Amino acid sequence: PSASPKTFSRPLRARWLPPQSAMSAPAPNAEVPDVEVAVASPSTVNPTLSSAPQKDASKDSKLREDSRWCRSVRLLIIVGVTVVLVAVGVIMLVLFTRPGDGDKSEVAAPRKEHYIAQNYVDGRYEIVEKEGARIPPGGELSIYFVGGSNVAWQTWPDQLHGYLHRLQYKVAPQNYSHADFTFKTEVAPICDDEAEYVGLETSRIARPGWGSWGFAYDSMADCVDAPLFGEETSGAYPFRKIAGRDVSCLNGWACKPEVDVARQIVRVSDIAADAGKADVVMLSTWVNDFKQQYCKYKCYNGTFLDHAEIAPITIANIRRVIQAIHVVNPNAFVVVMALYPDAKRSLVVEDTLDDIAAINTLVEAGVTQEPNTAFVNFALAFGRDMFQVTPPGHPNCRGDRLMATQVIHELFEHGILGRALALPTGDKANECLNAASCSDIVDKACCQAAAICRVDPDGTCIDYGVGEGAV
Repeated sequence: PSASPKTFSRPLRARWLPPQSAMSAPAPNAEVPDVEVAVASPSTVNPTLSSAPQKDASKDSKLREDSRWCRSVRLLIIVGVTVVLVAVGVIMLVLFTRPGDGDKSEVAAPRKEHYIAQNYVDGRYEIVEKEGARIPPGGELSIYFVGGSNVAWQTWPDQLHGYLHRLQYKVAPQNYSHADFTFKTEVAPICDDEAEYVGLETSRIARPGWGSWGFAYDSMADCVDAPLFGEETSGAYPFRKIAGRDVSCLNGWACKPEVDVARQIVRVSDIAADAGKADVVMLSTWVNDFKQQYCKYKCYNGTFLDHAEIAPITIANIRRVIQAIHVVNPNAFVVVMALYPDAKRSLVVEDTLDDIAAINTLVEAGVTQEPNTAFVNFALAFGRDMFQVTPPGHPNCRGDRLMATQVIHELFEHGILGRALALPTGDKANECLNAASCSDIVDKACCQAAAICRVDPDGTCIDYGVGEGAV
């Protein structure tokens, strides 16, 4: 018996297709007729249509293949777009999360590469150790620098950090709020061993051309306008009394009122807030106090002052900074760097060495009245290229290495560090400092003290250049 076709309660719509011979493009607005579709039971299917399912299966297979191909293409497109977006994001992250340097005025932007120096000491250096030091060998310390152009245009802060790292100290980064740089600027030379410390961050406040008074006060409230020496006008040149002398409240080289930095200050309370987080604070803020003869003593209102008259000004300013630091952290060990010799192009001026020594003696006696304070003196070799030619008067890589080495020695002698580089003493120290050939030196301690040498990673004594860009 025949069965009636079963139908859906809701008719399906199927698109009407014309015969193959009529497969021409339909009219643009042609409507597709609705077709009532009936689904018969299997027993009522016409046997003559048995080939239809095979064709449908073939079409379904092709559609599935096309669908898989489309999905693959879409996946490849999505992956490609994602890779591009991630790459762009990384580039933007690097560009816009790089620490800003702010307004550096006369200071060029620092050059910094991503390289982490290796920790090694065994077999390379000759070292000395002691027990009971505040920071034992392998211990952790933090260090902070404040100064003029010598902490921006020279490498001694970075070389010091490099030596500490290679002596296996852990120099801990701190969240300093007022530091300008964490590496030397592009003005500084590139030393032979820069690869050993280029990835290390060494925080500092640097103000080229400034005198010690620019770091010792919180405001200009105590400044009084006075006529500038040799000019009739007044009211534009503020001065304050320091150690009984008129000292300009303006900053920058020659205390010029027209330059942008003239009325800027580095607040001593800000220095103390940052430096108070450090174990060791390096101060080198006073070099330009004794360079006023090159700008007609304008920062002293045109008044000639000899070294003995300038020293009390310097001492008063440095002690204000030390006292402010010790209010925040009485245990911070403050190191005041000595005045380096005068320079004639790249050489030490020997005729003024006695004057420089007298100045350093006066300042050392004054600042070391403060507790937890040391003064670091150092010598540069005679007849050897020890200074940069541009900028003039600043020690080159050789001079900076000697400065860094001597700092470590003094920290060791004062019981701050438990490990340091071994250095010769007495006549041997002077002999090594002025050594003419590195290849003839077999004593590592002598090599470590030689102006023109350094100890290579393999332990041999090799030549040490002035640095690229120092001449």
